[in-house]
Amino acid sequence: MSPQQVSDRHPKVALYLEAYTPLVEEWFSVLRDSEALTELRRTAPGRDLVDNLQRLDQLFRGLVDDLFAHPSPVLEHALAVVAEHRTAVVWEDQLVPRPGAGADELAASLRHKFKRNISLALLEALICLESALTYGRECLGLSGEALEQTLRGSTSMLASLSVLHDQQETARMRQLTGDATEIQHPRFTVADIVRGAFRIGFDKFRAVGPAGQQRIRFGSVAPHGVELSSPTMKCPAHRLTNEEGQPVNNDFWALLVDVYRMSGRLA
Repeated sequence: MSPQQVSDRHPKVALYLEAYTPLVEEWFSVLRDSEALTELRRTAPGRDLVDNLQRLDQLFRGLVDDLFAHPSPVLEHALAVVAEHRTAVVWEDQLVPRPGAGADELAASLRHKFKRNISLALLEALICLESALTYGRECLGLSGEALEQTLRGSTSMLASLSVLHDQQETARMRQLTGDATEIQHPRFTVADIVRGAFRIGFDKFRAVGPAGQQRIRFGSVAPHGVELSSPTMKCPAHRLTNEEGQPVNNDFWALLVDVYRMSGRLA
């Protein structure tokens, strides 16, 4: 990117590239090394699915607190970018920083936003996973290892949501679920999703690949009638890649499938 392009770019681009994406990268790095996650995996078979997912949500949010409790160059730069472009940040309606807020208040607001986004990402992923699981059982006749392997390979569902503008993603989820209700945390929790608060209809899914190697994806229906107010940016978890060159969103999805397996939901 040339100096002219840098100076002319939209504030949202700067926020995603210089603040959000580096923070998400740090968060995934901490998650991979988390002793709490290791312990959750060890003890998960003794708990039901909702309990395990609630613990996972709290673990995710706790890692955000840990990141913000220990200053780092990544965090300091992210806060500087947020301070410069605070009017372009979507703060929602909680912990919105006051005009002229100092570094501590901005950090508290950004930490709250990060935790909310992590929990929301978990809810949306669970809607996809719960719905695909039911589709796999009832429409494809899958169970056990075959169901698990099909779900593990069905990462394109998250990918299809991760390359949309926020406004498009909201419209797409409404189209998928047939529900105009906005999916937000903490209004909805992991328990609500597991118990059926939102489900994606079978008609929205497609099974691709030969028997024994099937994958579940969404039908390609682009959202319509959405006027975008800012550039479209990939979700940081889709932009970032793991050691295999795959989006770290795939690691997030694999962890959820692990939790479902350990909780006895894929038998």
